[in-house]
Amino acid sequence: MIAPRVRSAFILTALASACGEAPAPPDGAACEGIESQVAPASAEGRWLLGLASRYPADTALPARADELRRSQRARRAAAWEAVARTLAPVPLAHPSGLSGATVPRFQTWYNRDDIARTFQRLYEGLGPTGRAARARFTDSALDEAFGWNVGFATTLPEWPAARLDAYAASLNSAASVAGVAGVLRVAASPDAVRHLVQSYPEVLRCIASGAPPTFVDGPAASQQLAREPVSLAHCGARTLGPFFVATGGTLTARLADAAEGTELRVLDGVTTEAGTRCTASAATGCTVAGPGSFLVKLTARGQGARGMLDVQYTPPTAAVAGCLQRVFPVAAATVALEWRRTDLDMPLPTYDTSAAGLSRRLAPGADATWGTGDGTAEPDARAAYTMRLPAGSSFRLAAMHIRTREVANWLNITLWWSPTPDDDFGADRPASVRALGGPWSSYKMCVATEYTELDPDPAGGFTRDAPTLAAALRAVYEGHGGPSWCSNPYIDAGPGLVRSNCVGCHQHAMSGVRPLDVQTDPVRYPANARLQVRNNSPSDGFWGLDGGDHVASVFAETVQYWLSAP
Repeated sequence: MIAPRVRSAFILTALASACGEAPAPPDGAACEGIESQVAPASAEGRWLLGLASRYPADTALPARADELRRSQRARRAAAWEAVARTLAPVPLAHPSGLSGATVPRFQTWYNRDDIARTFQRLYEGLGPTGRAARARFTDSALDEAFGWNVGFATTLPEWPAARLDAYAASLNSAASVAGVAGVLRVAASPDAVRHLVQSYPEVLRCIASGAPPTFVDGPAASQQLAREPVSLAHCGARTLGPFFVATGGTLTARLADAAEGTELRVLDGVTTEAGTRCTASAATGCTVAGPGSFLVKLTARGQGARGMLDVQYTPPTAAVAGCLQRVFPVAAATVALEWRRTDLDMPLPTYDTSAAGLSRRLAPGADATWGTGDGTAEPDARAAYTMRLPAGSSFRLAAMHIRTREVANWLNITLWWSPTPDDDFGADRPASVRALGGPWSSYKMCVATEYTELDPDPAGGFTRDAPTLAAALRAVYEGHGGPSWCSNPYIDAGPGLVRSNCVGCHQHAMSGVRPLDVQTDPVRYPANARLQVRNNSPSDGFWGLDGGDHVASVFAETVQYWLSAP
């Protein structure tokens, strides 16, 4: 029998050798660089970073979902604030050689190694009975495991306290501090990772059973809120309710077989003094959309009325994530990062995202790729976020993709470095991002929250105050209700992805579809895979389960180890 402490070390070593590092794909094989991971934060790096900083979600955004769908200006403003929250400086957990050292919040987030160590600790802690039942983890167990992961380096004989302190003291520049987090491709906020590890039973079920169905249950079914016989005398009235209707839901009221002249009104509120949302003949009825609370009022204008009042509620279609316990919580966030070497005589390619540049790339007959660039640049650490690893290699951040679960289809935000950062997609950069200082005002941004663009203004409301942005938005606009747009020249390198919108690609995560299929199969994935073709996004749009970090394999291999362990 292997002692528990030795067993933990053994499983970590065994899985590290079994899983290894995911190989990089051929060009164009990924939606957003999800298929590779390079030099993640080490155990000593996690010790210095401490617990990952929670993403401070804007919990008012879900109530503004309709506004964000219909206004590019509102959508971009919300996205920029999410960028500011993601990039906000967070102090290191231990003093370093650089006084007051900080890293951007996203660099504290967890990578595959963190998830593996944490899940293995949690699963072992369930004991034989809990493992057999695939029990959920308690909140206290989750807290303990994440704390243990932070201190994992202190359990390794090669990292005594004196060496850890010397390692921290050696970090005496902004670039070396930035290198603590490693050259990550994918990282996830603590709320996202807690949700992932809690969902391991569903992930294992999907591995065993194969891809879940594309559509689940179809449209949301109506629910009967009231069905009552009504008898009204001349000029008589009756009021029922209030009935609450959620955002995206509808309420329908009708008096079957009502006499001519009987009026049905839906009042917008909880008292009869509220304003009227809908007036119709009782036999025809009214349908109103949420959100809100409503009263249904019947009035007999003729000789009276008799009939059966039927009030139906159709809730919004529930989000389906067939390979998770449920959809991610609002504070879940992920990043995908594109780093480029600075020390191998490899200048950074630059891309023209002006209206003229985008029109050229999107023109009929164009190859619909970003290509190899429109020029080159050598930005220093003041102009591009730069890190240096302990071995001496240096990297600059060319681009990053940020996804936050503050709205149903996520805020899909992408940033890319530009030598003209204040033009087009950087022209509306707010003070909250500028205040971050350093290189963060050198990145442009686009965002998508829906498959289709519902802002009727091609310029997004920017004609007067940001004309270069207005022109660029017009260049990618395909009409009201047409596919939306958001593409990153450094990350979305595959064929056709210059036309992409992020939302369409992510719906297929953990579905058995590979990113290359999404890009090259226009029959099954129309409009460059931008349109909705499923209502069951198995992993709620998180590719890290079966691509990139391959977190699903961490769960499966850990479980298999314990099934075969003596």
